[in-house]
Amino acid sequence: MTVIRKPGKINNDTTLIDTNMMGVPKILSIYLIEAGKKCLIDAGTHIEARKTFKQLKELRVFPPDMIIATHSHWDHVQAIPFLCQRAKKEGKEIKILASAAAIPNLRDQSYNDIFKTGPFNNIEEEITPLKEGDIIDLDGITLKVFEAHGHMDDEIALLDEKNNNLFVGDVLGMKVADNVFVPPFMPPKWDQEAYLKTINKFKKIDYETLSLDHFGYYYGNEAKNILDESLTNTEQFWSDFEQNVDHIEDIPYLIENVMKRRVPKSDIEKYPDRLVEAVVYWLSLGFKTYKGL
Repeated sequence: MTVIRKPGKINNDTTLIDTNMMGVPKILSIYLIEAGKKCLIDAGTHIEARKTFKQLKELRVFPPDMIIATHSHWDHVQAIPFLCQRAKKEGKEIKILASAAAIPNLRDQSYNDIFKTGPFNNIEEEITPLKEGDIIDLDGITLKVFEAHGHMDDEIALLDEKNNNLFVGDVLGMKVADNVFVPPFMPPKWDQEAYLKTINKFKKIDYETLSLDHFGYYYGNEAKNILDESLTNTEQFWSDFEQNVDHIEDIPYLIENVMKRRVPKSDIEKYPDRLVEAVVYWLSLGFKTYKGL
């Protein structure tokens, strides 16, 4: 596989930071871009916020000039309040940017209660709204904004126009290992039609490398092939959930009859049971929400 799944530089300007989400390595990455301005793409969870702060300090990049949220899910934005508070203690401000659609969700994070990982903090800081086609100037690197709906209705992707690297958040799903590719149909706003439109949009973008939040940096043919892989993987998981709809409330059953059907048992066993159970539960919620169950 042509992929980097470890912390450190992924190109001359960008560093992958592993937040060790839920205490597990290699499942959630955030990205630091260093040009004339320092930009953090997503920030991680509230639980790991202190560790993220320490990592940024060790890299001598705290505070970043800005944080861009790819979408408003808790695991991408809940560290923002803590990082902003720390910056203010140093007499500095961090600029927060997100899609215009994300701002109400960032102001009221209670919708994330469905994930049962709270309590959650609302984002009180001023938020600069972004829309399709906007250009974010980092003084040496420009980021072009693309709406990337499907996984959430407020998600954006960002193209680093200097390095031709596309940051896609979670819209393709969560490929945390070669044989572990979790589909993107999470609650509460999964939209299958929007997801298909986003894949087609990505196919028209002239990028060379691709960065997933869950997890890693793809280059070579894999950076393009992962789009069709995401389509196939999502279709297969969705079909399995439909075939097992009578057991949609039975998480142990879904793990045995859906997750282990798509992911080798040896790979699943590498992850804590609580994490596997949480992911399958979230997928079941995304499926039920879209189907109106």
